Amino acid sequence: MRVSALIAGAGKSVRFAGDTESSSEEHRKQFQHLGQEPLIFVTLQPFVESSSIDSILVAVPPNTVEWMEEMVKSRGFEKEVKVIPGGRERQDTVWQGLKEVAHSCDVIVVHDGVRPFFKGRWIRETVDLCSNFDGAIVAVHATDTLKRVKNETILETLSRGEIWQAQTPQTFNVDVLVAGYEHALSLGLRCTDEAQLVELNGGRIAIVEGSPQNIKITRSEDWKLAESIWHGMNRD
Repeated sequence: MRVSALIAGAGKSVRFAGDTESSSEEHRKQFQHLGQEPLIFVTLQPFVESSSIDSILVAVPPNTVEWMEEMVKSRGFEKEVKVIPGGRERQDTVWQGLKEVAHSCDVIVVHDGVRPFFKGRWIRETVDLCSNFDGAIVAVHATDTLKRVKNETILETLSRGEIWQAQTPQTFNVDVLVAGYEHALSLGLRCTDEAQLVELNGGRIAIVEGSPQNIKITRSEDWKLAESIWHGMNRD
């Protein structure tokens, strides 16, 4: 079984940097330094080290592909790491990456480029679950009381026992994820993660329990939290 990873790091960082989108890599959150490395390389390293992963795609904003390729080359990874331009939105980015590798792998692991604090064992665990399920994702139990709201009015309170908050990595048998995308495209559906695409096409997806530290860095305040987590993990 051949397994590819896709690191989705093509976000525009609008919510991170404000309303003005930067055209240079140094102002994108995925290229900000966390410790001694750009964030996206902190995220990438566990995939390079994982024995479960055969090849890696890294999707970045189109105008940063050349820069990223040079950065990858300078590190001399033994594992194949290919850089591709991302799409307008996450769903487009993952679809482009999926089409790139669908012919050459059996399982694909999708991960957010700005989610650096995941555990490497989750790669192996989600890949292994694809033997019995269509896919597997990392998620955490909801801890707050959740309300369903319409027009600023509460309609109902949801049972926390049945609610999980999705994270990444999200791992799928390639043919299942391709079918999920094709189904969504035929209906013009836009989904917030890959699991939803597979769910809507009847797929069975397992859960691996994640961690509250497995944050996605979206806003500037998330960066402050990320630095705190980073320093806590790297104390002498």
